[in-house]
Amino acid sequence: MVVEPVSVTALSFTEYVMSGQRGRISIVAEQREVYLGVDPWVSGFYNPMREAMRRAANSTDPDAELEVAVQAADRNGQPRAFEELREGFLPWLRGTRATGVPVRAARWSAGELSLRVRPHLGLRLPDGSTAAVLVYTKEAVMTQEAANVGLRILQQTTADTLPGATPLLLDARRGRAFKMAKRTNLAKLDALIAAEAAGYVVHWRMSA
Repeated sequence: MVVEPVSVTALSFTEYVMSGQRGRISIVAEQREVYLGVDPWVSGFYNPMREAMRRAANSTDPDAELEVAVQAADRNGQPRAFEELREGFLPWLRGTRATGVPVRAARWSAGELSLRVRPHLGLRLPDGSTAAVLVYTKEAVMTQEAANVGLRILQQTTADTLPGATPLLLDARRGRAFKMAKRTNLAKLDALIAAEAAGYVVHWRMSA
């Protein structure tokens, strides 16, 4: 019997890693609902704000782009969440003085886990350099340890998504962007990611 690989996004996998041992079964069950369409209402909760962020990066009035998403928020919990995202994201974006650039999608695999990798934002900074940005939107605070997982996956796929770009993972509610420290032990990080990928697949199949 052929076993299909488990396929989620790089950000979903990063959120799994940061959820801790007790929370992992719950978060995988929630992600199954989203990806398998068990509860369509859950799917795409943050998409309007992420789309507004992309528009904002190319707009002369980024606040207006975010306001459109805030005013259209009609799901339970969306208005407060979108307000918090705007309050964190807008000052950060203005501080970068960046403009948007196109990004492409890529795939990253480890064992039976296949991750869809597409940066939520591609940015060109004033010095001409570029950044490929995953935007984290949830209420729990992102940590550097968890961010390193997403950053490493971005790092290994930038040749396909945005060649030459610096990977960033933005905790949008706090307006804090994480980047990989130069002293990061990549061999140990890769081993951690491989172990977490195997664990994710086990949790996914047990949640069926």
